[in-house]
Amino acid sequence: MEQDQNRLLRIVPEQAGIPSGAVLAFVEQAEERGIPLHSFMLLREGKVAAEGYYAPYQADHLHPIFSVSKSITSAAVGIAAGEGLLKLTDRVVDFFPEKLEGKPHPYTAMMTVEHLLMMATVHPKSVNTRVDDWVRSFLNTPPSKLPGTSFAYDTTGTHTLCAILQKVTGMTVLEYLRPRLFDPLSMGGLWWESCPLGINKGGSGIRCTTEALARFGQLYLRDGVWNGTRILPEGWAERSIGSRIGTFGTRVMLDGKLGYGYQFWRIRHNGACAFGMGGQLIILLPDHDLVFVTTANTLEYRDGHSRIIECFWSSIYPALAAKNAPLSPDPPAAKALQRRLEQLSIFMPAGRPESPLSRELGGRRWVLDPNRYGYEAVKLMLDGTRSGLYFCKEGKKLELRFGLGAWVQGTEPFMDSGAVSHGAAVWTDERTLVVTAHVIDPLQIFTLTCRFLDDGQLGIHFVPAGVQMNDHEGHLAGRPV
Repeated sequence: MEQDQNRLLRIVPEQAGIPSGAVLAFVEQAEERGIPLHSFMLLREGKVAAEGYYAPYQADHLHPIFSVSKSITSAAVGIAAGEGLLKLTDRVVDFFPEKLEGKPHPYTAMMTVEHLLMMATVHPKSVNTRVDDWVRSFLNTPPSKLPGTSFAYDTTGTHTLCAILQKVTGMTVLEYLRPRLFDPLSMGGLWWESCPLGINKGGSGIRCTTEALARFGQLYLRDGVWNGTRILPEGWAERSIGSRIGTFGTRVMLDGKLGYGYQFWRIRHNGACAFGMGGQLIILLPDHDLVFVTTANTLEYRDGHSRIIECFWSSIYPALAAKNAPLSPDPPAAKALQRRLEQLSIFMPAGRPESPLSRELGGRRWVLDPNRYGYEAVKLMLDGTRSGLYFCKEGKKLELRFGLGAWVQGTEPFMDSGAVSHGAAVWTDERTLVVTAHVIDPLQIFTLTCRFLDDGQLGIHFVPAGVQMNDHEGHLAGRPV
């Protein structure tokens, strides 16, 4: 099927053989399970059957995709191999003789480009990146196993692929892929972070739109062909999303231990998935000509990404019509879905905007016991647009603004970044106020559960989830003054 490069065709789910009610069920299940989704897009036969953006996230937002970047690095390797710039059997050490500190270990010397692609390096995990030269660290860290023998999640191996590509092309992978992948697929103004030496972070670092991810996924369902133009070498897509190595011994799971391809995970129902932490997913189901994409921040939960996948399997997947046959139109269901999609916003815990104690507690101040954060006192305001928690630290007032049962824009006070945040608070019972603050960039959530005791004391459970401060979960205790 020919694609419109500028805009994918939008249809109602029934035209794609998917009931609108099934998509609505996905949305509702995700909310019931407390999944902080930011967006999703559902493609069938290359057409957008449904899409949703959770305010303040919008369709044009460049969202961090974390390890989904690995799958794009894999595509770059395939393109370079198709151009004759490298072979999968090439030894990694031969690209970087200047980085070797003496004779390489025999295991390291055996390692090939293909070993890096299928996460079968000589290391049991990523090596030290608290240095400038990540590739030197990768090559000179003593190996633990023979290459090609077992799967082990190694982001530094993927980064080394980017370093190889930069060496053989003479440009960054972002520059290399722009005319070969990103522009032909109209993936937009994405960008890619680099390591201290200016090499794109092969294992992470890309920011792009939800539709860009969907377009990339669709390419793999068309054997690497887009609008009649071959982008990936023939057979590369099938080989990449097939199982190249077992994942039985890994402690990293996505959707069971179903194997790994070339920087793609295998999933149920003969599927594959590009997976980035926090719920960045490109689910590919070749047997159903279906692509399902999500962006999110599930880092508050260890199984957060799995919750998204389970919602998909239990709502949309069972409802797929056989052979993609269109369903009879269902205008009421389609209208109900569209109305719900237009109202989407980031997840807020269930609760009420007020408590019987609101008037008594609003404006109260507590002196805090010594704590790891250095906060000396906190004041609670429950007064319309002035609502918030005001922390005192070293003579400074740090304000976490929130709306009562509604999102209010403010500035996050915890990371010292001045980043825009969106805060909301609800009373989950008479004495418990749950404050949630979403930071858009960098991707971060702060949840503060404030419990007001009968004797006037205050306890706050502080839980950060995102790309920063992940080791800062803790508790505050205060006495009223």
